[in-house]
Amino acid sequence: LYKMDRSLPLAPNIIEPPTSKAEATRARINRTAISLFAAKGVDQVTTRELAQAAGLSEGALYRHFSGKDEFARELFFSIHEQLADAIGKSTDGALALEDQIDNIVAAYCDTADRDWEAFTFHLLNTHRFLPYAENYYAAHPGGTPKSPVGIVEDIVIRAMDKGDIESGPKESAALKAAMALGIVLQAAFHKIYGRIHGPLGEHKETFSNAIYSVLKS
Repeated sequence: LYKMDRSLPLAPNIIEPPTSKAEATRARINRTAISLFAAKGVDQVTTRELAQAAGLSEGALYRHFSGKDEFARELFFSIHEQLADAIGKSTDGALALEDQIDNIVAAYCDTADRDWEAFTFHLLNTHRFLPYAENYYAAHPGGTPKSPVGIVEDIVIRAMDKGDIESGPKESAALKAAMALGIVLQAAFHKIYGRIHGPLGEHKETFSNAIYSVLKS
């Protein structure tokens, strides 16, 4: 359905540096799963295939997670929270709207370009896991629900309150946030499908200008 763009070096930024043999094995499983899930889709990857690619037996693989779907869900939300952290750290209510837009675009592009496989896996599985985030965090009380979408909506609402963009109901803020994020994410989809090439960061200025136009519309 699509081809991976392997023109960029892969950095396992999703995985914490291992400090033990068990953690090193889990890190290898995580990276292998992200690569396979991004390239083939979660449903098309078997546990046997995942085990072989990670250099383990199926029995050894199940010592690290209970099932493939739950494992994929955990990987998704781990990446989702790291993306939210990157977006959150890039924003500052004291900055001008244009600067906040530039920072968010840079955070998205830098995250994607630093680890394209992980970004691809997350993007292609957003519809699969994100609608059930509330259930996931209810079952994982140690996690912290974080949302890049919510962060962008808050920025839009603040801009409305300050008069930087036209004021409107909360629903209009959600719509503007969705449209703004779509500018970057739809371009990312086209990169996945092989219709555009190279780092997303090459288009930061174009993305920022388009988003500003959307928010001011």
